[in-house]
Amino acid sequence: MIYQVLSFGVMVSTAVMIWTILKLVSNTDSPVVVVLSGSMEPGMWRGDILFLEKNSPLDIGDIVVYQAKQEEAIPIVHRITSI
Repeated sequence: MIYQVLSFGVMVSTAVMIWTILKLVSNTDSPVVVVLSGSMEPGMWRGDILFLEKNSPLDIGDIVVYQAKQEEAIPIVHRITSI
């Protein structure tokens, strides 16, 4: 029983460390998102995993991810078509 609890603790600690490292490297609060709709097809399919990084300046054709101001902060993935 103790072995299982320790193993679980190590797994959770490892996941938190990896998430923190990804946040630091990508310079963003949410370094990984999943495409939820088919609006980005055929370039990105529903269920694709995106690894993010902050980039500037933005240009036409770049892909941006933002959170709409709602109760549930769902990441929105879009491609810039005009500035």
